[in-house]
Amino acid sequence: MPHALIIDDNIAISRAIRSYLEPLGFETCDQTRNKQQALDAAARRKPDIIVIGDDIETGSAIDAARRISCGEAIPVLMVSGDPTRASKVLQQASSYDGPFHLNQIEEAVEVALSHRSILHRPPVA
Repeated sequence: MPHALIIDDNIAISRAIRSYLEPLGFETCDQTRNKQQALDAAARRKPDIIVIGDDIETGSAIDAARRISCGEAIPVLMVSGDPTRASKVLQQASSYDGPFHLNQIEEAVEVALSHRSILHRPPVA
């Protein structure tokens, strides 16, 4: 069963993200508000996807996602109400997909997961 990790300090946004992810098969989800909570949640259960907002209480959502996905093929998506601001944040993390509006999550998840399967397809013998 796919598991999601949401890193955003706005509880309403986190709930909205979760409501978009559930119909896509993400039956379990950790919602975190800061970097340390995200790292702790990922240590308890590795996520299949990480969705970050463009702002968190303390620390950096991008740094948390980077540390969690280090060496793993975990897709990371950014959801933002302010794409201009989010694009500036993402310039330092060009390997991430986004920013996406909330109503684009289904499309974004499909893109991210397809990139993941392309990158980690077993070699053909």
